Amino acid sequence: MLRRFLLLGALAGLLVALTGSSAARAQSAPEGPRASLAPIKQAIIASTGYDAASIELTATAVQFVVTVVNSKLVSASGRARENEASKIVTAIARASADNAEFRTIQAIHVDYVSREPDGSHPRTVDAIDFRKTPQGHFEHHIT
Repeated sequence: MLRRFLLLGALAGLLVALTGSSAARAQSAPEGPRASLAPIKQAIIASTGYDAASIELTATAVQFVVTVVNSKLVSASGRARENEASKIVTAIARASADNAEFRTIQAIHVDYVSREPDGSHPRTVDAIDFRKTPQGHFEHHIT
């Protein structure tokens, strides 16, 4: 009988702990930056020479995701895409440096995607990640 109460008590405690911690996480997670993406996108366009339709930019509270659609580098070497992605990250870092909305950003992800003109048949050609160092700089992350 004592075993049954201990088991039920442990299960109830575990359930409360799991429910409480997920609710706390859901409430404390800040919303992602949205309002100030236009200047960031403009900085990317200025640094790469792409038109606005070729650059898609989204952000969460901790990450920028840049999608370069039908890049001139789709058929180039991976090194060439990495060099351009570094330029993109530098542009983002400069454009967002003084914006408090972006202080929580910890990573920048750059996707090179090939799509048909009608938007069909998307194919990811390359995906490059940059992570923020403790010093606040974004470095290419290789896994």
